[in-house]
Amino acid sequence: MAKKLMFFIDFDGTISREDVCDTMVKNFARQGWAELNTLWEEGALSTGDCAQAILDLMSVLPDELAAFFTQMEIDPEFPAFLKWVKEHNYPAYILSDGFANYIEIILKKEGIEIEYYANYMKYQEGWRIQMPYLNPDCGKCGVCKKGKMEELAGPECIKIYIGDGYSDFCPARHADIVFAKQTLANLCLQEDISYNDYQNFKQILSKTQVLFSADKEHDDEL
Repeated sequence: MAKKLMFFIDFDGTISREDVCDTMVKNFARQGWAELNTLWEEGALSTGDCAQAILDLMSVLPDELAAFFTQMEIDPEFPAFLKWVKEHNYPAYILSDGFANYIEIILKKEGIEIEYYANYMKYQEGWRIQMPYLNPDCGKCGVCKKGKMEELAGPECIKIYIGDGYSDFCPARHADIVFAKQTLANLCLQEDISYNDYQNFKQILSKTQVLFSADKEHDDEL
Protein backbone atom coordinates (compact mmCIF):
# COMPACT_ATOMS: atom_id res chain seq x y z
CA MET A 1 0.00 0.00 0.00
CA ALA A 2 1.28 3.46 -0.90
CA LYS A 3 2.13 5.78 1.95
CA LYS A 4 -0.14 8.77 2.54
CA LEU A 5 1.14 12.21 1.65
CA MET A 6 1.09 14.90 4.35
CA PHE A 7 1.65 18.56 3.52
CA PHE A 8 3.24 21.11 5.84
CA ILE A 9 3.12 24.61 4.39
CA ASP A 10 4.68 27.92 5.34
CA PHE A 11 2.44 30.99 5.05
CA ASP A 12 4.39 34.23 4.56
CA GLY A 13 5.74 34.44 1.03
CA THR A 14 4.58 30.89 0.35
CA ILE A 15 0.78 30.92 0.54
CA SER A 16 0.66 34.71 0.69
CA ARG A 17 2.05 36.51 -2.36
CA GLU A 18 4.27 38.67 -0.18
CA ASP A 19 5.66 38.27 3.31
CA VAL A 20 2.79 39.75 5.33
CA CYS A 21 4.81 40.10 8.52
CA ASP A 22 7.63 41.87 6.70
CA THR A 23 5.19 44.17 4.90
CA MET A 24 3.45 44.99 8.19
CA VAL A 25 6.75 45.92 9.80
CA LYS A 26 7.84 48.07 6.87
CA ASN A 27 4.55 49.97 7.01
CA PHE A 28 4.10 50.42 10.77
CA ALA A 29 7.41 50.04 12.62
CA ARG A 30 9.77 52.90 13.39
CA GLN A 31 13.43 52.84 12.38
CA GLY A 32 15.55 50.12 13.90
CA TRP A 33 13.57 47.06 12.80
CA ALA A 34 15.91 46.21 9.90
CA GLU A 35 18.91 45.87 12.22
CA LEU A 36 16.88 43.60 14.52
CA ASN A 37 15.81 41.45 11.58
CA THR A 38 19.43 41.07 10.48
CA LEU A 39 20.38 39.84 13.94
CA TRP A 40 17.55 37.28 13.72
CA GLU A 41 18.73 36.08 10.31
CA GLU A 42 22.25 35.69 11.72
CA GLY A 43 20.91 33.67 14.66
CA ALA A 44 21.87 36.27 17.25
CA LEU A 45 18.23 36.81 18.26
CA SER A 46 15.42 34.29 18.66
CA THR A 47 12.10 34.84 16.92
CA GLY A 48 10.52 35.79 20.23
CA ASP A 49 13.16 38.36 21.18
CA CYS A 50 13.34 39.83 17.69
CA ALA A 51 9.57 39.95 17.19
CA GLN A 52 8.91 41.59 20.56
CA ALA A 53 11.61 44.20 19.97
CA ILE A 54 10.07 45.01 16.58
CA LEU A 55 6.52 45.03 17.95
CA ASP A 56 7.72 47.59 20.50
CA LEU A 57 8.47 49.84 17.51
CA MET A 58 4.86 49.63 16.25
CA SER A 59 2.12 52.02 17.37
CA VAL A 60 -0.68 50.92 15.01
CA LEU A 61 -4.10 50.14 16.55
CA PRO A 62 -5.85 46.76 16.09
CA ASP A 63 -8.62 47.97 13.75
CA GLU A 64 -6.17 49.72 11.44
CA LEU A 65 -3.93 46.68 11.37
CA ALA A 66 -6.84 44.32 10.64
CA ALA A 67 -7.91 46.53 7.72
CA PHE A 68 -4.35 46.41 6.41
CA PHE A 69 -4.32 42.60 6.55
CA THR A 70 -7.47 42.36 4.40
CA GLN A 71 -5.52 43.93 1.53
CA MET A 72 -3.02 41.05 1.42
CA GLU A 73 -3.34 38.48 -1.36
CA ILE A 74 -2.52 34.80 -1.62
CA ASP A 75 -1.04 32.77 -4.46
CA PRO A 76 -4.08 32.43 -6.77
CA GLU A 77 -3.09 28.81 -7.44
CA PHE A 78 -3.28 27.79 -3.79
CA PRO A 79 -7.06 27.10 -3.66
CA ALA A 80 -6.82 24.62 -6.56
CA PHE A 81 -3.86 22.94 -4.91
CA LEU A 82 -5.69 22.64 -1.59
CA LYS A 83 -8.80 21.33 -3.36
CA TRP A 84 -6.73 18.51 -4.90
CA VAL A 85 -5.14 17.76 -1.53
CA LYS A 86 -8.55 17.50 0.15
CA GLU A 87 -10.03 15.40 -2.66
CA HIS A 88 -7.32 12.83 -1.98
CA ASN A 89 -7.80 13.04 1.80
CA TYR A 90 -4.22 14.14 2.34
CA PRO A 91 -3.72 16.05 5.60
CA ALA A 92 -2.42 19.60 5.18
CA TYR A 93 -1.29 22.10 7.81
CA ILE A 94 0.08 25.62 7.84
CA LEU A 95 3.18 25.99 10.01
CA SER A 96 4.05 29.68 10.37
CA ASP A 97 6.54 31.59 12.47
CA GLY A 98 4.43 34.64 11.65
CA PHE A 99 1.16 35.61 13.30
CA ALA A 100 -2.27 34.01 13.48
CA ASN A 101 -3.83 37.50 13.48
CA TYR A 102 -3.37 37.94 9.75
CA ILE A 103 -3.50 34.28 8.76
CA GLU A 104 -7.04 34.05 10.13
CA ILE A 105 -8.16 37.26 8.39
CA ILE A 106 -6.65 36.34 5.02
CA LEU A 107 -7.91 32.75 5.01
CA LYS A 108 -11.40 33.90 5.99
CA LYS A 109 -11.39 36.51 3.21
CA GLU A 110 -10.43 33.82 0.68
CA GLY A 111 -12.95 31.28 2.03
CA ILE A 112 -10.18 28.79 2.82
CA GLU A 113 -10.33 26.27 5.66
CA ILE A 114 -7.07 24.70 6.75
CA GLU A 115 -5.59 24.03 10.18
CA TYR A 116 -2.74 26.34 11.12
CA TYR A 117 -0.17 26.88 13.86
CA ALA A 118 1.37 30.32 14.39
CA ASN A 119 2.37 32.92 16.94
CA TYR A 120 -0.15 35.53 18.08
CA MET A 121 -0.05 39.28 18.62
CA LYS A 122 -2.05 40.55 21.59
CA TYR A 123 -2.76 44.26 22.02
CA GLN A 124 -2.56 45.73 25.53
CA GLU A 125 -1.54 49.36 25.13
CA GLY A 126 1.06 48.00 22.75
CA TRP A 127 1.64 44.70 20.97
CA ARG A 128 2.91 41.59 22.75
CA ILE A 129 3.90 38.31 21.14
CA GLN A 130 2.44 35.03 22.40
CA MET A 131 4.11 31.77 21.38
CA PRO A 132 1.97 28.73 22.27
CA TYR A 133 4.03 26.39 20.06
CA LEU A 134 7.50 27.35 21.29
CA ASN A 135 10.02 24.60 21.95
CA PRO A 136 11.68 25.77 25.21
CA ASP A 137 14.61 23.39 24.70
CA CYS A 138 15.56 25.29 21.54
CA GLY A 139 13.80 28.65 21.69
CA LYS A 140 15.07 29.81 18.31
CA CYS A 141 11.67 29.95 16.58
CA GLY A 142 8.33 31.02 18.02
CA VAL A 143 6.69 28.02 16.38
CA CYS A 144 8.75 24.83 16.39
CA LYS A 145 7.87 23.70 12.88
CA LYS A 146 9.97 20.55 13.09
CA GLY A 147 8.28 19.59 16.36
CA LYS A 148 4.77 20.20 15.04
CA MET A 149 5.53 18.32 11.84
CA GLU A 150 6.78 15.29 13.74
CA GLU A 151 3.85 15.51 16.17
CA LEU A 152 1.25 15.62 13.39
CA ALA A 153 2.84 13.16 10.98
CA GLY A 154 1.70 9.56 11.08
CA PRO A 155 4.21 6.70 10.94
CA GLU A 156 3.13 5.64 7.46
CA CYS A 157 3.27 8.94 5.61
CA ILE A 158 5.45 10.99 3.31
CA LYS A 159 6.15 14.39 4.85
CA ILE A 160 6.12 17.13 2.20
CA TYR A 161 7.36 20.55 3.29
CA ILE A 162 6.77 23.76 1.32
CA GLY A 163 8.51 26.99 2.25
CA ASP A 164 10.71 29.94 1.34
CA GLY A 165 12.56 31.32 4.38
CA TYR A 166 14.90 30.87 7.34
CA SER A 167 12.30 29.36 9.70
CA ASP A 168 11.61 26.66 7.08
CA PHE A 169 15.14 25.29 7.07
CA CYS A 170 14.84 23.14 10.20
CA PRO A 171 11.64 21.31 9.14
CA ALA A 172 12.95 20.98 5.58
CA ARG A 173 15.92 19.01 6.94
CA HIS A 174 13.48 16.46 8.41
CA ALA A 175 10.93 16.26 5.57
CA ASP A 176 10.82 13.50 2.96
CA ILE A 177 10.13 15.88 0.06
CA VAL A 178 10.89 19.61 0.01
CA PHE A 179 9.57 22.38 -2.20
CA ALA A 180 11.73 25.47 -1.78
CA LYS A 181 12.31 28.92 -3.24
CA GLN A 182 14.27 32.04 -2.37
CA THR A 183 16.12 31.87 0.97
CA LEU A 184 15.11 28.28 1.73
CA ALA A 185 16.33 27.14 -1.69
CA ASN A 186 19.70 28.80 -1.09
CA LEU A 187 20.01 27.19 2.34
CA CYS A 188 19.17 23.77 0.89
CA LEU A 189 21.85 24.25 -1.77
CA GLN A 190 24.42 25.18 0.85
CA GLU A 191 23.61 22.13 2.98
CA ASP A 192 23.19 19.74 0.02
CA ILE A 193 19.52 19.07 0.85
CA SER A 194 17.50 17.78 -2.07
CA TYR A 195 14.55 20.02 -3.01
CA ASN A 196 12.11 20.83 -5.78
CA ASP A 197 12.09 24.45 -6.89
CA TYR A 198 8.79 26.27 -7.40
CA GLN A 199 7.33 29.72 -7.97
CA ASN A 200 3.64 28.99 -7.38
CA PHE A 201 1.29 26.25 -6.23
CA LYS A 202 0.39 25.28 -9.78
CA GLN A 203 3.96 24.04 -10.18
CA ILE A 204 3.83 22.28 -6.81
CA LEU A 205 0.58 20.56 -7.75
CA SER A 206 1.95 19.45 -11.12
CA LYS A 207 5.12 18.00 -9.60
CA THR A 208 3.22 16.36 -6.75
CA GLN A 209 0.79 14.73 -9.19
CA VAL A 210 3.74 13.24 -11.05
CA LEU A 211 5.16 11.85 -7.81
CA PHE A 212 1.73 10.57 -6.76
CA SER A 213 1.13 8.94 -10.13
CA ALA A 214 4.50 7.21 -10.09
CA ASP A 215 3.92 6.00 -6.53
CA LYS A 216 0.47 4.69 -7.42
CA GLU A 217 1.74 2.83 -10.48
CA HIS A 218 4.48 1.23 -8.37
CA ASP A 219 1.88 0.23 -5.76
CA ASP A 220 -0.32 -1.35 -8.45
CA GLU A 221 2.59 -3.48 -9.61
CA LEU A 222 3.10 -5.02 -6.19
